[in-house]
Amino acid sequence: MRLGIDFGTTRTVVAAVDKGRYPVAIFDTPQGLADFLPGLAFANSTGIDFGYEPGTEAEGSRALRSIKRVVGSLAPDDPVPGLETHTAAKALATDYLRFVRRMLVEQSNLEIGANEPLEAMVAVPANSNTGQRFVTVEAFTRAGFQVVGMLNEPTAAAIEFAHRNLGAIGKRTPKRYVVVYDLGGGTFDTSAVSLAERRFELLRSEGIGQLGGDDFDEVIFDYALEVANIDRSSIGRSNQSRMLELCREAKESLTTASRKLLIDFSRVLPIETSIVLDVDEIYGRCQPLIDRTLELLDRVLGSLTSFGIDPGNQRELGAIYLVGGATSFPPVSRALRKLYKRKILLAPQPHAATAVGLAIACDPDAGIFVRESVTRHFGVWREGEGGRAKIFDPILLKDTAASDQNGIRIERSYRPAHRVGHLRFLECTDIDVHGQPAGDLTPWGDLYFPYDPDLADRNDLERLPAARCDGLTSEEIVEVYEYGAGGGVTISIENRTHGYRRRYAVPWGASSTE
Repeated sequence: MRLGIDFGTTRTVVAAVDKGRYPVAIFDTPQGLADFLPGLAFANSTGIDFGYEPGTEAEGSRALRSIKRVVGSLAPDDPVPGLETHTAAKALATDYLRFVRRMLVEQSNLEIGANEPLEAMVAVPANSNTGQRFVTVEAFTRAGFQVVGMLNEPTAAAIEFAHRNLGAIGKRTPKRYVVVYDLGGGTFDTSAVSLAERRFELLRSEGIGQLGGDDFDEVIFDYALEVANIDRSSIGRSNQSRMLELCREAKESLTTASRKLLIDFSRVLPIETSIVLDVDEIYGRCQPLIDRTLELLDRVLGSLTSFGIDPGNQRELGAIYLVGGATSFPPVSRALRKLYKRKILLAPQPHAATAVGLAIACDPDAGIFVRESVTRHFGVWREGEGGRAKIFDPILLKDTAASDQNGIRIERSYRPAHRVGHLRFLECTDIDVHGQPAGDLTPWGDLYFPYDPDLADRNDLERLPAARCDGLTSEEIVEVYEYGAGGGVTISIENRTHGYRRRYAVPWGASSTE
């Protein structure tokens, strides 16, 4: 069976490929039928449970909400804080996805055999770094899924938009693109995606790695504690997770007519009354977060002129398409409609749009073409001439489109001045006017390569001094960077003069020597 799986911060949603239809999986849960699985973990003396709080066993258990967001902030082998089980980030993601697979087989409306192969198209936020993309693919694979591809979440949502509004992108229509506003539980992305002739090409993307519905929950939580005169530091981490879930449940009950919000913390703390919050005050406190998303949406729209698109021409715009569970938060859609009016279109199932788009992309009979772009700058610090300060060399520039579905290949060649190459790699969301990395920075581990052929077999290069050697100018060094379809980066560095090279996978060091 082929599936589109949106491993979300708050909800994981699965859509199936079924003869040109893409139904969303329904699960039989302790709370009744649901079209998603929560991204929750509960650790106790018997292990870790996922999805739903384990009833009477909950007493003494340690709760962790938003598995995806926590894992995304850690290195693959870092221990996950809060569970006290010494579980590594990649292992937790893998175990959660095993739970998803088990629920699909045992407690969903999809007819899946216990040993039936499950092919999955998966997604990550467009702003995800190389490490997050690696962990996602690895966790799905280890959990028993056959990953057939990876898309950025806004691209998948654009595919769902086109499928649902097929008449809007026929050959005679002037509609050229859709702008996706994707506000989920833990991340925000906004992307412009081309629609021409069902060729979905990512044009421009901006995002914030730590902004979503969870942050609105935090605002509500802090306001509730303030009203109740409760010191947050007096509440344990696990109880905070449970109380934040209560805030999320209350938030999702809000409508445009709501004036007060009641939160019952007595389910967690020994207090007798519910806390009553003023809705206008909640919206006012959340507005700065919403404004940050609007700034990036405006930046994406403004950048479209470089593609020959007039963002003011409404006939060319399919829609500003709202997806992600947090777009249902009333002040979000209110702020967007105030600015963009009739351009706004809310997905019928905001939390499921990405999963459905992934399922369509996974269907070989759908007849679509997808081409992603680099969504973060990737580069390396190099030695300046004459011992000057290091210079940032951007290898892969953000918004560079792959020449085909196989990714991007870039080659660099030079003559070395040192016996050992010491390369410090970094990803970032922006580059400032001085050519320096800016925005969200992700430094990767240092790599060492033996420029001097006398050191070709050495594996302790980091211990050697960074000595200059004028006699190496006859050596030709070639670096090859390959950006894969899933967003991973591999590096091959070769001393072409003497015929040896090493291959690396960022950020996990040397993988082979040849």
